[in-house]
Amino acid sequence: MRFLSDFNKGVLSHLRAFEFIARHKLWAYFLYPAILATLLTAGGFWSAFGLGNYLADRITDQLPEEISSGYEWMNTIVNWILWIVKLAAGFILWLFIFLLFMKYIRYFVLIFCSPVMALLSERVDEIVSGKIFPFQFGRFLKDVLRGIFVTFRNIFLETMITIGLLIIGWIPVFGWITVPLLWLAGWYFLGFSMMDYTYERRKWGIAQGAIFTRRRKGIAMGNGMIFSFILVIPFVGLILAPVLSVVAGTLATLEALDEIK
Repeated sequence: MRFLSDFNKGVLSHLRAFEFIARHKLWAYFLYPAILATLLTAGGFWSAFGLGNYLADRITDQLPEEISSGYEWMNTIVNWILWIVKLAAGFILWLFIFLLFMKYIRYFVLIFCSPVMALLSERVDEIVSGKIFPFQFGRFLKDVLRGIFVTFRNIFLETMITIGLLIIGWIPVFGWITVPLLWLAGWYFLGFSMMDYTYERRKWGIAQGAIFTRRRKGIAMGNGMIFSFILVIPFVGLILAPVLSVVAGTLATLEALDEIK
């Protein structure tokens, strides 16, 4: 079955990617994601913690501070309850914001790493195909802008699918398939972003690339799954995921294109 074969290709190409990076000494491409990981990790934790505390304060401000000045012991109990409510609200809100941040951070990584990913994908293509792509700033800028546009397109489509699946999730029986479908949708769009750099160099339009990706969706989902799993690793994942997955996606896409020939 092609889907399973392509899915395995999307997954196992990450092993080939690591070996490819080592053989051709492409370690320098990890430097940019390392700097970005430092900034995103620090900024993400600070923002989530600060916003969670702010929202918790706004919620608890609406609660009464005391019940009656005549019962000191009751005020003490109320104060303890309010403190617990504030602590619980702060934690829940912080966790919700952090999980939301983690869901979409992968797209932030794709957006901010787009310049280095475009260059790296091109370098991999040159090594594998033997073609030379002379550096042209105009074309490079076009590649970067297209990568960012495709990422925003995928964010929009995934968000629409997520909303639709969450609505369906309330229907009895259908609810249990919601989570796996959310995972598959996220993996697909991530893999599409990795494969699109190769499409751009072939002068394919986004629509043409989308058609090819749907036909070889196993590659996209396998690539996106590993990208998501690596990204979960604190800090290190932000460094490894974009480089390994774009190399893996480029290798797998070039192989798929050769099969067409």
